[in-house]
Amino acid sequence: MFDDVIGLSPEDAVRWTALVEQCRPILANDGMQAVQTFLVERGTSTIRAIAITWALLGRPGTPLRAAIDAVTESEARPQNRAR
Repeated sequence: MFDDVIGLSPEDAVRWTALVEQCRPILANDGMQAVQTFLVERGTSTIRAIAITWALLGRPGTPLRAAIDAVTESEARPQNRAR
């Protein structure tokens, strides 16, 4: 799933793929906000969350901007809580 990400180790690719698989039922049952909360609670960085979110949304058929917006505008991200 993440084999094409330059500089990502095979071990990290496996971890990212596992996170995507953990997030699929959360997305289906509780929505994107719940996914973002799940990722934040696990200490997932913004960049990693964008990659995982993009995979969940159906990369490459989904614009990267959709994943960026889903992550950076989420109330789950600490920097967005005071807005």
